[in-house]
Amino acid sequence: MKRSLFARILSYLLVLVLIPLAPVWADDVAPTDGFAQSISRPDGQAEGESFDDAAEPIPSGAVIAPRRQVEASAGYRFVSTNDYGGRAAEYTYLHSSFAGGAQFMHLGEDLKLSVDGTYLNTEDYSASLAFDYAGYYRLNLRTESLFHNLDHLTSPLIVDQSPSEHYGITTRQDSATFRYKLHDYPVHLNLSHWLIARNGDAQLRFADSPYANILSRTRQVDGTSSEDAVGLDAHLGPVNLVYSFLIRQFDDRNATPAYPFVSGPTQHAEDPESRYYAHTVKLYTSLSGGLTGAASYSYGRRENRSALTTVSGADATRDTLNNAAGDVTFTPCALFSTALKFRHQEINRESPASLVSPFFADPVIPVRPAIDSQQDIISATLSFRPSTILTVNGEYKGTFQHRDNTGNARDLWSLSENSDSHRGTLTVLIRPFKGLRLRSLYGYTTTSHPFYNTDPRERHEGQFLATYTSSAGKWGGQASYRVVRDKNDAMPVTTTFPISDTDIISSRTISNHGAFSFWLNPVERLTVSVTYGLLWKKTDEDVFFSSIAQAGSDYVSQAHVYSINAVYRPTDTLDLSLAFQQIRSNAEFSPNAVTSTGSSTAGIKELSAVRSIEHAVSARADYRLTKNFGCSLDYTFRDYDNRESSYGEGAVHLITAQLKTIW
Repeated sequence: MKRSLFARILSYLLVLVLIPLAPVWADDVAPTDGFAQSISRPDGQAEGESFDDAAEPIPSGAVIAPRRQVEASAGYRFVSTNDYGGRAAEYTYLHSSFAGGAQFMHLGEDLKLSVDGTYLNTEDYSASLAFDYAGYYRLNLRTESLFHNLDHLTSPLIVDQSPSEHYGITTRQDSATFRYKLHDYPVHLNLSHWLIARNGDAQLRFADSPYANILSRTRQVDGTSSEDAVGLDAHLGPVNLVYSFLIRQFDDRNATPAYPFVSGPTQHAEDPESRYYAHTVKLYTSLSGGLTGAASYSYGRRENRSALTTVSGADATRDTLNNAAGDVTFTPCALFSTALKFRHQEINRESPASLVSPFFADPVIPVRPAIDSQQDIISATLSFRPSTILTVNGEYKGTFQHRDNTGNARDLWSLSENSDSHRGTLTVLIRPFKGLRLRSLYGYTTTSHPFYNTDPRERHEGQFLATYTSSAGKWGGQASYRVVRDKNDAMPVTTTFPISDTDIISSRTISNHGAFSFWLNPVERLTVSVTYGLLWKKTDEDVFFSSIAQAGSDYVSQAHVYSINAVYRPTDTLDLSLAFQQIRSNAEFSPNAVTSTGSSTAGIKELSAVRSIEHAVSARADYRLTKNFGCSLDYTFRDYDNRESSYGEGAVHLITAQLKTIW
């Protein structure tokens, strides 16, 4: 993958700063044990010092010497795989390579500069720069890259044109922010840039005609999403004013796939390019005080920049967005506070009257008018703290939505026109004694005419969290639990073949999430922690297997996560860590034995079953040879075991050895 200009500039800056300047600036640094200092005494104190010792006052007008530090590491990362390692290490680039890192820090009275970077391979790296001069100029740069291994699905029903291809995508993200303060005036200029780029190969599956073959072929991925913004903010006495302009754009650098279908060569599976820009104005009072307020307005426009040639007209789609918001917070005393928030959004959509395709008997295809929508959100919160050990929070949130161009006519959308949602939550926080903290929450939501069938008409939610740390700081633990029950007994499903009909089906979902962790310091410099997590979800819903055949079905998925971690520091020069994790996952789709028309569903449960076990073991050792040099060795093992078939099974071994130095 080609590196962006942003990434190249940042990498050159790292080299220019770290190599030529480090030896010169290092002469001004006091000879200390940097490794021991950064781990055992992060406050920078020398051995024998105490916070109780009286510090000598700094003379007025004295020049404070800047603090400078340079760190660097270099080594090699060995990667080996057994079978397919893409699921065992899904976000790891499975190739051995050079590995290293560097960091430079300068903290002066006016100039503050920090540069650091980590490199694992050509697809996995990160680098950042933070610069500040006297609070007037502030610059932050960052780039990071990650590789994602993708599955290559195979089946006797799929005609695969690239059966031996390995798929994966590299995702790179760059960001830059700059803030300038006009010296003697309360005005700031803000500039920002953000970009995410995806590059690689992915599997594309499609049918060459209805009820015919399913084809698979390789699709090149090369797209970028970028966002640039410029803004001004000013302090104008009792209020603050902010203006910003934003433009966001998606570009696909590859041509849209095409295939010689029965009707003729046609483009398909397009990722249409798009553009969005917005103007925003904000006005808010001081954030301190008993009464604060804020208001904002935003105007935006979204454009579809489709480049299809076999079908024309989609590029005429436009959306206009208007957003307004207002907040008021009132805190009359330390025991009581309340807040009121209002949000309003309007989306006006423009669509072409027709699309043109030469592969139909009538090439002009009428298009329904797009759906315009309006949404209002009102929320009110109330916080009451009668004592230092008890806090009670209540919140109401109402969402009111309206859509145009809906109805039962052929040229309208068969969707609900209005939907109202009301949600109330009550949260209680208790600190009965030192070290123990309890938090509980109950929420209830009701919705009339949900816009989407995936939305529940009624929801109950409960949460509980308990955290405890012993008074001596030798042990502690945390436990949490969350349960959600969703119900929708009036889901309309409309079918048009062989007859037009609307059925009402029901859906109920229960999800439970729980976690428990416990840590202990059994001996000095040794910490051991144990963690368990549970994710469980069940959905009971009527499912259509054809336009007229349906059956009640259950879908259950769950995962159990176990982990043990230990960190030990036997001496001031050696740090050891060991970690183990196991994840057991399974899912199952179970329809009734027969559908409403008497058809059998035999084999569907077995075909949809998923069961897997994942293991991860890691060990690391850091050793400081001298005050300026050290080394580290890191080993990681990951394994994926498919209990239903051999698909995706494999293991990955990662060994990273590095030498480190610090000035």
